[in-house]
Amino acid sequence: MHCCKDKVETEYFMVRQSNRWNYSNKKALVCKECVESIFTESANMYGEKIALAACCAMLDYPYHIETYESIIDKSTIFTMGVYVRMMNMAQFSRRTFINSIIDGELDKSEQEVRESIESKWSKQDKQNMNYSLSVVGYDPFEECGMTNNDRKYCFNILSGYCDDDSVKRDNHKIQCVIQITHMHLQIQRLDESINRELSNVTPEETKIKKLTEVKKSLLDSISKMSKDNNLASNYNDNSRKGKDTLSDKIKEMSENDFEKIKVNVFDIKTAAAMKQIADLSNKSILDQLSYDANDYTDIIKEQRELIIKFESERDALAEENRKLKNYIQELNTKKR
Repeated sequence: MHCCKDKVETEYFMVRQSNRWNYSNKKALVCKECVESIFTESANMYGEKIALAACCAMLDYPYHIETYESIIDKSTIFTMGVYVRMMNMAQFSRRTFINSIIDGELDKSEQEVRESIESKWSKQDKQNMNYSLSVVGYDPFEECGMTNNDRKYCFNILSGYCDDDSVKRDNHKIQCVIQITHMHLQIQRLDESINRELSNVTPEETKIKKLTEVKKSLLDSISKMSKDNNLASNYNDNSRKGKDTLSDKIKEMSENDFEKIKVNVFDIKTAAAMKQIADLSNKSILDQLSYDANDYTDIIKEQRELIIKFESERDALAEENRKLKNYIQELNTKKR
């Protein structure tokens, strides 16, 4: 029996993957309006996630928390209609509510859901998040009511501020850049509200003016905090010549133990062109210097010490290389 009278077929959800509605031609016998009403009432009492689970159990739709998160990332308002459309996609075609219980979807913690979503971020987004966390020491956006897209945006902003050496050494500046990052997020939301209002046929000028004033106030606050804490390049007392040069960046990556730079530096140092440049540079230095007998003695002594040191290191590495080759050969023999 239907929940409401005088409803046409299109006003009911179709649940093709469930056997529960076989006798109604796969049509749930609770209309869309009543489902939305049940969801809203339950959400007000218990929260949206519990309300969603209750509606999924009633309709026999799968409960998929990452789909819920993706919907609220795109819109601040969640509706069962949007969720049902997502559940009708191919990847959920053979799934019902019981599959959600078996897969443990109802038992997933917020951290597990967040980690699962963040694992699908781009490589650059994940690098910016990990770098920010390494500087700050904790997740500053963990309990701020942010969507996953908001968190991604904030980590990308924060990583830029964390690149400043003075920030890494000063806890006060770390808190300042976190606060500034929050302001950037608020400005982004204001821009979205302004653009939505401007897209209307008859934009409300008073509303646009208020939003613009709030945005200006936030921008002024960011500018003042940046100036007070020497964060902006125009006010930064720690800026130095050559800071942004290629050689400085290579040195910085090497100091931070960035693995890929080691291979590149080795290739550069052993390249024929670099050897030719080094020989020309050394020849030029020798031509400009005049050594006496004592200078040559000291040079030969130093060279001899370096040769002994490097020979010792070479022999140690050769022995290590020999052991590794034998170990690899043993592993290959066992596999066969």
